[in-house]
Parts: sequence; structure tokens; C-alpha cells
Amino acid sequence: MVKFKKMHGNGNDFIVIENLTKMHALSKSQIIKMGDRKKGLGFDQLITINPPKNSKHDFYVKFFNSDGSEADMCMNGVRSVGAFLWEARLAPKKPLLLGTKSKPILIKPMGTKKVKILLDCPLQNKVPKIEAQFLGKCGLKKYKFINAGNQHLIIETKKIFSFDLDGLSSKLRKRKFFTGVNISLFSKHKKNLELRTNEAGAGETLSCGSAAAATASFNINDRLPIKIISAGGELSLRKINDKLEMTGPAEFICEGTWLKK
Repeated sequence: MVKFKKMHGNGNDFIVIENLTKMHALSKSQIIKMGDRKKGLGFDQLITINPPKNSKHDFYVKFFNSDGSEADMCMNGVRSVGAFLWEARLAPKKPLLLGTKSKPILIKPMGTKKVKILLDCPLQNKVPKIEAQFLGKCGLKKYKFINAGNQHLIIETKKIFSFDLDGLSSKLRKRKFFTGVNISLFSKHKKNLELRTNEAGAGETLSCGSAAAATASFNINDRLPIKIISAGGELSLRKINDKLEMTGPAEFICEGTWLKK
């Protein structure tokens, strides 16, 4: 049996399990069963909180998609991890440095149902020429390829809501280069950005924190906040020198026991 809490960060929903007081070993097939929204618990990602691997970190966090694959990063998820740890009194209510598969993330508590995180500014990478040619054949011209802990293809379009994002994602992920890439559409709306994301291993989600960070990274000015609006709600981001500060919700939904099979 596995005790869990279900949480969401801006509509991005998670099953959170702590491996601090008791270790839980879950197989890929068990994670897939838990992720089934009809026969299981349902989630975008399952998150495990583990003892740190690095003496400078407070904890080590792992993220698993609903298809059982492991994700490198989940920024909506790390906010939920903070809320989980502070609510369960597994850590003092102060800033915590969380190790992840891709990079450490600093989280800070706030006085509301929100958590603040501080991360290195995402890095822009080049798409190989052959892949750029393929994107051109798909009619994509305005895009950027960004590493925000996860790899993101960020596409600018005015047709954000009518665009067949699932169809495009399925088409791109048949190519090896885009297999594990999150694919997002964004449009500028006054001072805010609207965003849709199809996450590798999870499909379209109501929000994606790393996609928001990736999109903000090339649309933001120093110290002037920007709002990223998705179906699940909004995230607020600021650029401070070479860092991005993200503030967003981390809320509890329910808790229970998974009868492991």
C-alpha cells in the first residue's frame, strides 16, 4: 500500500509520494495503472520526494509521466513538493533547494496557497537543419527551441485555440529528435501571454511550468513581471539578472492509499 496526496499546480495535477519516512518502489506498470484516469488515480505526473543525492540539496525529486516515462523537470510540480513538505512538517517552512534530474531549483514559501521558485534563465538552442526544414514543411516559421530543464519547442501563433496541437505533437514525435520534447503554442495578448502545451509522456495539460518559463525567457524584460495564462490559471514571472522567478499556486485536492497491485 502506498500513501499519497493528490495536488495541482495551476491545473497541472500530481500524485505526490514521500520516500522519506518509508521507501516505495514503484514499477513502470504500476505508475501507468495509477495514472489511468478511468481505472486508477489519474495524474499528469507522479512525483516522489527522496533524500538528497547532493549534500548541498535538501531533497531529491523525481517526476514520472502518466505513460510511466521519467521527466527531467516539472516546475508546477516542485511548487507542489514545497507545499507538501511544509504541510506535512517534513521540512521547516523556509526556502529549500531541491535536486532534480536536470538542475537544482530553489523554492520559497509564501503566505497564501502559492509558492515561489527561482531558477536559472532557460537557454535557447538551435534546431538541427534537417529538423528545421521539417518544421518549415509543417508550416511553422516563428518558433524557438528552449531548454528549461525539459526541452521545449515554443511556437508563436495567433490560432492558439483552434490549432491542432495534438495532431502536430503526434506528427513531430514520430521523429527521434522531438520524441521527448514538450510542444507549446503561445500568443501575445496585451501585456500577457497565452499558452497551450502538449507534454511528452502526458499529452496536453492545463498548465506547464517549464513551458511558461521557456516562453517567458524571450518575452520578458528585467524586473517587469509578465503573466502566462493557460487553461489551468496563471503564473507570474520576473527576470532578475540571470534568474527567473516564478510564482504560482500549489494546492491539495485529496489524500488516500493506493492498494498496490
